[in-house]
This record gives sequence, structure tokens and C-alpha cells, in this order.
Amino acid sequence: MPRTLAPAVLIAVSLLVPFLAPRAGAELRLNEILYDPAGPDDGLEFVELWNPDTAAVSLAGILLEAGDGARPGVWTSVYAGSALDLVPPPHVFLIRGSALLGALQNGPDAVRLRRGEVVLDLLGYGALTAPELFEGAPAEDAPSGMSLARVEDGRDTERNESDWAVEPDPSPGFPNHPDLRLKIARGRASTEPEVPWPGEVAVLHLLVRNRGRLEVPGARWRIEVDWSRGGVGGTWSPFPEAIVAGATLAPGESTEVRCEVATPSPGPFDLRATLRDLEPNADPSGAAGPAGGVEPALADTVLLRCRSTAAPLVIHEIAFRDRGAGEWVELFVRDSVPDLGAYALSDAGARAYAIDRGPIPRPARAGDLIVLAQTPALVRAAYSLADSSVLGCRGGWPVLNDGNGDDGFADRVRVVDSLGAPCDAVPYRSEYAARRASIERLGIGLPSASPGTWAESIDSRGGTPGNPNSLSVPKGYARSRGALLLASSRLIRRGAEDALVPVVLAFGESARGRKVRVMVHDLLGRVRRRLVDGQRILGDAALLWDGRDDRGEALPAGIYVVRGETIPEGGAGPQIQSLALTVVDRWGR
Repeated sequence: MPRTLAPAVLIAVSLLVPFLAPRAGAELRLNEILYDPAGPDDGLEFVELWNPDTAAVSLAGILLEAGDGARPGVWTSVYAGSALDLVPPPHVFLIRGSALLGALQNGPDAVRLRRGEVVLDLLGYGALTAPELFEGAPAEDAPSGMSLARVEDGRDTERNESDWAVEPDPSPGFPNHPDLRLKIARGRASTEPEVPWPGEVAVLHLLVRNRGRLEVPGARWRIEVDWSRGGVGGTWSPFPEAIVAGATLAPGESTEVRCEVATPSPGPFDLRATLRDLEPNADPSGAAGPAGGVEPALADTVLLRCRSTAAPLVIHEIAFRDRGAGEWVELFVRDSVPDLGAYALSDAGARAYAIDRGPIPRPARAGDLIVLAQTPALVRAAYSLADSSVLGCRGGWPVLNDGNGDDGFADRVRVVDSLGAPCDAVPYRSEYAARRASIERLGIGLPSASPGTWAESIDSRGGTPGNPNSLSVPKGYARSRGALLLASSRLIRRGAEDALVPVVLAFGESARGRKVRVMVHDLLGRVRRRLVDGQRILGDAALLWDGRDDRGEALPAGIYVVRGETIPEGGAGPQIQSLALTVVDRWGR
């Protein structure tokens, strides 16, 4: 409801306390506000106005002001309207972040809209107590990346708490709740594995929400996925890589969409998911947007930055259990980088902590090992490392969980670049480090998300930061000409409490560049363990077999056959090699 202000000089910062006055005719109202965009705020905030009148409304004399929740009565002008701007009826007007004269603050704070001395609308959000900062009761404080939007466009009951709600999918410049609107949820798009390898199937996970007022039948929409090497301005694949049919959604309902995409050759690429309206002429009215534009009722697109094959920084060793020196992560520099400070470390919580490389850029050469530590001084002392070889992170550390969650994983370690695109991502389980040692990568040629790529360190100190891993590719085996698969031993010994000493299986030169399959069979020909199933081997690589089956249970003592084969492609036939390994009960003398 409009309120009349006591007479005062209208300046940028004013100490004014409003009092109630009768409402004017159908005046402009606040309709949606984004004050805390995901990532940097500069230019990405917005305020959306709504004209509920039957005639166009001028913005002449309109002021938008931000209120300080810590200092009630202090208001700062952040936007002044122009007589050249008209808001048609019933229509929205978008005040973009670039037009704002000051920043919009996170809650508890307030925003008000006034014309002259009349307050047309007021929104308070967060834990506010001063009544001049809200109507009735304050609205909820929106999380980062989400907006506050009216539950019903333009409807005002004089109570912020019930009139406003957190909107996970901001819709700047368009009505909040048209009859038809499907949206792909921002921040929910992901791939699994996060950094796939050529030969792997990357699964794109999306969440589609019905944000409109009407049910949308599944036959009305579908998801199409394509990829590009050059981002938005690059060349996209001429035909969709994947098409997934829609599902019928009632208002407010969501559905998970799973799209399988073949991983391209190594390097960065972008995935684009398009929500396609299969009946674009069924609702020609659409939703009115800025400058008379019309938003298609069912249309949306999300872009996801991806990478095939870990690079330029590869996660090489992870100490997620604290043995007295804190947590640490070792990186292998696959490709030289001009500045380590352009990269960051994160966990499943997704908050990234930039590498603290010091006051000047720090390059890293291909082949270098870089240790990132929660407490660098402790790691240097525990492992006798030079000061320059162990770095920290700026602003904190992504604390790594050591107990499995509902998804079966304890956590995941990520390295991302300055744009947030992944360089590498490793999900791990608690049981990977049963003896509380670090887990080591057996070779950078194997997929990061594969359990067979990782083994618990056998070093007496519980890890090898800054030094070659205790378990790695047996170099002599990998160089053997003509070999497909070689073993470090033909025996797997089982000790007390079913503790097993695993066998390292290395890929030879004939596996390089080929898709391979490695299975463990018993003497009846049954597959007991699938170690590798169609991934492409890009370099020196190895994996472990610990004498367990696909369910993680120890197999009975006896002879097992490890069968490795290359998958035919491009005219090249298969190559097959089998190794007999023996699981022995108890320790022999």
C-alpha cells in the first residue's frame, strides 16, 4: 500500500521514517528481486516491477531505495526512473544490475519503491525487527543464486511473508507464474562421471520443473542434448547427441531427466541441453517480457562446461583421513600452466578455494607434483618437504568427509579453473582407505571416477606427497612390446580378517589408444569382477585387483582368469590376453 513520506529533501541517502497513507490507484509494485546472484554480483542483480493497471505507467519520479537492516531509517537510492520509460499493462519492467546505482544487500535488508513522497511498495527480507522495513512480516532471505518473487504476479496483501517466496529459477523480465512454463533448474545440471574419459558414457542429469499454472503433458516437450568445442560461439553438433522424451508435469511438479552422451576426444567441451516445445503454436500468447518481447511457453537452455580426460592438473593422491598432518591433495601437472593461482580446489559442497600461490604468479611445468594442504606446515614437517612444494588454499579448505553418505560416496575432490570448469574430479568411498593411509592414483591414463584407478598407499608413512606414489604403473611391464596386460604378481595373499594384498595389472603398449575390457572369471567361466568395461587407455595406466567380486566380497581361494581384450573399432580387430592368478588363503612361508 502506498505510504506518504514526511517532507524531506530527496537525496541519495535519507533518514526518513514513512507513515501510512491511503493507497493510490493501481500503481507499480515490486515483483521479483535477485540481490545475491551465484558467483560475482557485479551487474547480475535485478529488480522487476509490475504494472497492475489497465493503462501504461510512466517511471518519471520513480525511485528505488535499499534499506539497511542494521540501521533502520537509512535508505539509499539505487535507481531513478525516467519519463522515457513506460510500463504497458499488465506487464513487467526489468531494472538490470547495470542500471543500479548501488549494490543490493543480502538479508536482513529491505527494498522500497516510491514516487515522490509516496511509498508504492516495500519488501523486507531476513530477520528484521524494525516495522518500517517490511509489510506485516518480513519475507524469507533467499539463498545465493535464488530470487524473491511474488507468489502471484502483482498481488499484494500487505504481508511480505505470505506475498513473497524464494524462487529457485529467477525469471527476470517475465511474469513469475504464467499459465505455461517449464524450466531446467539452474545449479542442478551435472554429468556423471564429472570428468569422463573417451569411451565412457557421460550421463547428463537435469531437473525440469513446471513453474506455470497448468499441467503440461509429456507429449508437449522433450530434452535435446548436443556438444561443442567452442562454447556458445563454437560449432555445435549438427544433430542432437541425445533426445529424451518429456513427462507429464502438474503445476509445481519436477522430474529428473537422464541423458546419455558419448564422451568426445580429450579436451574441454560444452554440453547444451535444450528444452524443446513440440507444439510451439499451441499457446501463441506466451508470457510478455521486456520491450514487448514474448517468452516461449516451453523453452529453456542450459550450458554446462565439461572436460574429457583430466587436464591440465590431475588429482594424483588424496589424504582424506587425518593422520596428524591434516588433509592434503597431491596434483600431477599434465600440461604446463602459467599460474597455479588460476585454479581452485573444492569438494562435494562445490565451494571452491583458490590455490594460494603467493603474491606473484607461479607457473608449473608438465610432470611437476604439487601438494595442496589444509595445514601446509604440518605436511612439510611430517614428510620432510621443502616450503615451496606444499601450498595452501585461500579463504579456507574444502574439508573432506571420511564417512559414506546416502549415495555411497564419502565425498569428491575437484580441481576447477578460473571459470569453474572442471580439470579433474574424483569421487571416493570410505573403504578406499581402510588403513587410514592416502589413496594413490595408479596412472593418469585411467578414468578418474573408476575405483580401479585408486589404491591405498603402502608407504610406511601413510602417503607419498611430493614423491612418486608407492603403487603405480610398473614401467617395465608397460613398455613390453605386444603385451596387452601384465601382472606384478600371480598371487593374491589373504591374511588375517580377510586382508588382501592386491595385484597391480598394467596395460602394455598394445592397449594404448584402444578401448579395453578387463574381466575376472572363475574356472567355470563366470564373470566375478568387472575391472574395466570399454574405457579408452590413453597412456601409462594400471589398476588393482584385490581378490574381491563386484559386490566387494572376498572370493574363495583358488585360480581365477583375468581376461583382457581390446574392443574392435576403425578396422582394428580385437586383441585378447588372459592371465591366471591364484588367491591363496593365509600367509605362506
